[in-house]
Amino acid sequence: MASNERRLVPVTPPERTAGAQGPHLWEVQAILDLLVILTGALLVWFMYELRGVFMPVLLALALAYLVNPVITRLEDRWSVPRPATITMLLVLLVLAAAAFLAWLGPLLVIQTQTLARKAPQYLQTLAERYGIEATGLSDTIMSWASGFQDDPITLLQRVFQPVFAGTGQALGFIGAVIGTTTYFAITAMLMPIYFFVFAWRFERIAASVTPLIPASRRGATMDILRKMDEAVTGFFRGRVLIALITGVMYAVGWAWTGVPYWFLLGAGTGLLSIIPYVSVVGWPLAILLKYLDVAANAGAAVDWVSVALVPSIPYLAVQFLESWWLTPWIQGRANDLSAVTVIIVVLIGGAVGGFLGLLLAIPAAASVKILFQELVLPRWEAWAERR
Repeated sequence: MASNERRLVPVTPPERTAGAQGPHLWEVQAILDLLVILTGALLVWFMYELRGVFMPVLLALALAYLVNPVITRLEDRWSVPRPATITMLLVLLVLAAAAFLAWLGPLLVIQTQTLARKAPQYLQTLAERYGIEATGLSDTIMSWASGFQDDPITLLQRVFQPVFAGTGQALGFIGAVIGTTTYFAITAMLMPIYFFVFAWRFERIAASVTPLIPASRRGATMDILRKMDEAVTGFFRGRVLIALITGVMYAVGWAWTGVPYWFLLGAGTGLLSIIPYVSVVGWPLAILLKYLDVAANAGAAVDWVSVALVPSIPYLAVQFLESWWLTPWIQGRANDLSAVTVIIVVLIGGAVGGFLGLLLAIPAAASVKILFQELVLPRWEAWAERR
């Protein structure tokens, strides 16, 4: 009887861990993502406010990023140490800059000073031909022209200091004390040092970022970053090379057709070619300078056909070569953006960030497009299929 009785084992409730709580606030994925975004935005704002200090660092980092494939290839294929390759690149850059200044620098200065000297005469010609009252503007241009010829450094300091100096009072005070010339000198000394360090350690810097990516998303994230890297580097490397080639072709074409200030125009238009479609500014400017030069020397007789046609032929020829040969050959479809999208993005970038916005608008848009295609579009399509 006793052996058939069931033995009842008392069941005790599970012990609750003392002080047990839910997940911490920073362990919630949505909160963590928001904190990362806010931290990044705060960092961007901080660097923008101190852009006068961070500009050399960012430029050196960007240059190291662009030339890293060359350095890595030489290291992997021919076992050339990275410091040796970086030193060789810096020496070549210094020699190229010295050769440019010695050979073409005087020509650039002469044409710039000639344009500054003749600017009041050009303005007076326009005023006489079209009955424009431009006395105040003429005096202003005359003051700028004489200031550029007498002391170009001071004039350039007034023009470029708002671009390179910070907006805070501290940087404004520093800029007023040391001047733009000293700022450029310090930047010129620091940038090679920054570039050397970044280029030397670039692979280690990039490798240190990989462990910070969650393991579950590491493969997909690295694939997205690789596509963005191809788009950004393809754009900048391609556009810089295209700008160099087109700048030479513009200058040679306008010199051959007798357009005044051909080297100044060619260098400026080639530099603008870094940003797609912005080089069109050089076309009406070349026509205007040709007209002013002819009108100031020819009195009343101006051949409008030759004035409009002569500067247009080199520009249109270079544009044809760039569109049908240089861009497909050098750049290909690196950003994969339509012409309308490029124009809209460039206008938005210029309105938001000035020249720097113009320069970064297209690679930023290409990166956003990749993020949309890889992250947003698949989820959107899956949601649409379930509806």
